[in-house]
Amino acid sequence: MNEVRTQAAAGSAPAERPPSVSALRERVYATLAGLSTVLLLLNYAQSTSAAEALADIAAAMGALCLAGGFADVSAHRIAHGRFPRGADLRHILSAAGHVLETALLPVLSVAAAALGWLPLGTALWIAALSLVLTIAALAMVATRRAAVRWPVKLLLFVGELAIALVVVAVKLIAH
Repeated sequence: MNEVRTQAAAGSAPAERPPSVSALRERVYATLAGLSTVLLLLNYAQSTSAAEALADIAAAMGALCLAGGFADVSAHRIAHGRFPRGADLRHILSAAGHVLETALLPVLSVAAAALGWLPLGTALWIAALSLVLTIAALAMVATRRAAVRWPVKLLLFVGELAIALVVVAVKLIAH
């Protein structure tokens, strides 16, 4: 807080988060939202067609991508009084790309079911597994970079996974 006051007093803007932080935040959120959607669809796999499940996943992830982009553009306009350009716009598009990358395996697996190559239940389990592994990989990378001893890293890793599961559970309960 003192740094912000000092920068404001000196006439410079406060430092912003590096673009990689926002892009990673989007990927984590997309993974949690995607997993919630896929797990919800697993509950209705018997009464849902693969095409409907594909549309649901694409709509959920597409809406998340658009919402993140809209939020970034709006925040940029509020903070800077103009639409993003150049590096700022590339950063926003990059963050949106992380959402789409996260959606790729779930969409492809359920598309395989829509084409008749896999049963829908199997495709949804593959989608769920890909998202769980993404959450685990992100937690592992975050934990590995922490400057603490390995027992604390293990606790951090388990804690991050537990928090992710709680978030998914709350989203499922809400539906």
